[in-house]
Amino acid sequence: MPVKPLNAQALTSLLARLDNAKHGEIRSITPLSPTSIEIRFSVQDIARGYDWIDIAFRVEGVSDAKLASDNVLKSLDMSEGITVEVSANTCALAIGRYSGRVNEAPLYIIGASMGYEELPFSA
Repeated sequence: MPVKPLNAQALTSLLARLDNAKHGEIRSITPLSPTSIEIRFSVQDIARGYDWIDIAFRVEGVSDAKLASDNVLKSLDMSEGITVEVSANTCALAIGRYSGRVNEAPLYIIGASMGYEELPFSA
């Protein structure tokens, strides 16, 4: 399945379906190029009876990021889920509740555009 672009309307319904990835798990962070990063989560999908799925967000045109190494990912607190913001010229993804201040989060990615892909659950 190809990466689907995210706009504000699609983002609202996706985050509601995933309950903002609360209590999910970060599976991986993969730099695809100097300005493209993919972050993969395992989350529960309300639309699928709370079955676990993986979802990958791809941020293009990355202008700022604070990342963590793979050995630290599992220890990051996901109890508050994620913050994702999309506007006409920028987008941002952060771990935790950091609406309007994603650059204060322990892990964040800020870029020009974002898309997502639903994937099978990786145990």
